Amino acid sequence: MFGQRGAGIVLSSIALLGATIGAPAAQAHDHGDGHGRGRGHDRVTIGCTGQENTTYTPGLTLTARTSAVRGEGAYTCSDAPGHTTSATASTAGVATDASCLSFGTVQGRQIITFADGRTSEIRYTAGNSERALGVHNVHLVGTVVKGAYQGAHAERDIQTAPGGLPTTCLEEGGLTHSIAFDQLTIES
Repeated sequence: MFGQRGAGIVLSSIALLGATIGAPAAQAHDHGDGHGRGRGHDRVTIGCTGQENTTYTPGLTLTARTSAVRGEGAYTCSDAPGHTTSATASTAGVATDASCLSFGTVQGRQIITFADGRTSEIRYTAGNSERALGVHNVHLVGTVVKGAYQGAHAERDIQTAPGGLPTTCLEEGGLTHSIAFDQLTIES
């Protein structure tokens, strides 16, 4: 249909288009001081999605109280189209006025360890939650305070599904475990 010359032009055009599209994305990578800050005015956006196993101490009941929140999870992160990496996450925080009906105010810190060994410590200082259809939706806002991307803005959206039956909230020990699906964005 195209002939050899036409096929060569099409392939060359595709290669040129691929190089052009990939160029801006390549600029998003860290080319700077090794701490994720880049040189000059490079802007970096990291998007991560993953799952976390979360525990509550004391467990969540129908009575609101302060509860320590801990989580261990894994992410798949991307800083450019087609460039993904894995990461693990460790979370520790406090939920005030927490119950099976609401998390109240949530604050804490999260340490992300990327596959290449770099780490980022995020301190979440603002957050809110709401419950819909048995799922807690939590939105956290914070800053990377240490490590890669230090000084960057971070936002995390979490949806938790209970790790037990709804009747667990009526028991003395309450709900002590949930599975969280979350999305993390780091922007510098």
